[in-house]
Amino acid sequence: MKCTIKEIALELGMSRNTVAKVLSGKSGVSPKTKTLVLEKAREMHYQFGQSDHEQEKSASAQEHEESHNSILFLTRTSFNYSDFWIKVMKGIETVLKENNYNLVLGVMDDQDIQRLNFPNIIHHSDIKGIILVELCEQKICNEVLKFHLPTVTLDMPKNYMHFLDKMDIITMENKIHIRQITASLIRKGCRRFAFAGNLSGNNVSRGFQERYEALCETLAENQLSLVRECCFFDETDQLFLNSAYIVNKLKSFSELPEVYICGNDWTAIQLINALQLLNYRIPQDVSVVGFDDIQAATKIKPALTTIRTDKEYLGIASANCILNRIRNAETPFVYAQYMTKLILRDSTL
Repeated sequence: MKCTIKEIALELGMSRNTVAKVLSGKSGVSPKTKTLVLEKAREMHYQFGQSDHEQEKSASAQEHEESHNSILFLTRTSFNYSDFWIKVMKGIETVLKENNYNLVLGVMDDQDIQRLNFPNIIHHSDIKGIILVELCEQKICNEVLKFHLPTVTLDMPKNYMHFLDKMDIITMENKIHIRQITASLIRKGCRRFAFAGNLSGNNVSRGFQERYEALCETLAENQLSLVRECCFFDETDQLFLNSAYIVNKLKSFSELPEVYICGNDWTAIQLINALQLLNYRIPQDVSVVGFDDIQAATKIKPALTTIRTDKEYLGIASANCILNRIRNAETPFVYAQYMTKLILRDSTL
């Protein structure tokens, strides 16, 4: 059976440009690489019968065709986390560029999400796959699948089990280091813990839920309970931007918790700002923990204790995953978690 340059490249883990150069007789490839490509081409019964000119023309035509292929980075409008997703996109673009794919950005606002109004680019023939980011609502994921395009989600829905056999999931491990920092603070004498992060919205990711669960599980193991009356479960990003709202809610508590575990760094930073407006000291009065290690985590005073995710590698992994899905549609769906790292800074005891 005749094979393609793309299939040879996949087998060797090389870029299609490199394989095309060898098979079309171009220079700029090491002897070792050339030997590997030619041996694999023979093994896979590549059709060598064309003239050098025809091979070069054929390779060039394939490269031209692939250069118009695109992956849609479909996300929601976000004013609070551009640093995180820019690094993810950098990782994606690194892989796509090597494979002659383009990355196209598609953005949905809250009204678009409510009306299931997708950007028009999703219908374009160049779009070969979708990477979902910050779109976790179940109805959105179901509608995306109706486009019958390979789909990878980097922000799995809270009820993600429904999608395990329908799309690939690439995410970070959410529980281990929340448990670690909580246990450490308990050993230091902390007893009153609260959570800050929206768990009630339709578009909440499984990540926030798992971080909350890790906190509650660790408290229960130590015969402690969450201080629920001091938690921020229902506040949207817009409300967290409203410092007056956060300050007034903090003032309403009869007693503050000793520790706030937050769904992400952005939430933690808004909370620290509000606490400092009320003249509370961080961490002497309240310790604060974030998640993700965005750039702002080191700039706030005191610097934020957080859990670092390798943002660029999440992008690389998601790009490799979607390209593999495009090439091998029948392979089992992927559910992959990548490890995180606890970063201790001055916002905790």
